[in-house]
Amino acid sequence: MTPTLAGRLQTRLLLYIFIGLPMTALFTWVVFPFIWGGELVPEIPFYFVTAILVLGLVLDFIYIQIQRFRWDNDWPFAFQFFFSILEFAAVWGLVQAGLLDPLILPEDIPNVWIAATHFALVFIPSFIALLGLVQIFCVRWRFKGGELGRHGT
Repeated sequence: MTPTLAGRLQTRLLLYIFIGLPMTALFTWVVFPFIWGGELVPEIPFYFVTAILVLGLVLDFIYIQIQRFRWDNDWPFAFQFFFSILEFAAVWGLVQAGLLDPLILPEDIPNVWIAATHFALVFIPSFIALLGLVQIFCVRWRFKGGELGRHGT
């Protein structure tokens, strides 16, 4: 499949909504204790996974340009795997540098292992869904450059 920019953005948002948010909620429920009288779900993991989403959406514009230099204009799943890990590392670096200060402070995520576990619990099911479930439930997805829905013929 040769993804289009719209297809990349739509697929990323689909995986974020249907896998990223539920897995983050599960992670938050298991890792963070129930807080009596306060907020039921701490928001830091949601900010973290959303920061990865936003960075990925921005980088998709760069990825689509890099893709043009490949001989088949394709973007293999191995590239998606590798660059997803780089996106996580970049967001972790931004958090540690204090550049996401209004949302996430460096002390909000005490160590890289908690963040990496959260990322793995979101990324692995998302990647498996991309390789299988999206192609099963969105039959024309790979023939339309990753774009969702019905348009054109």
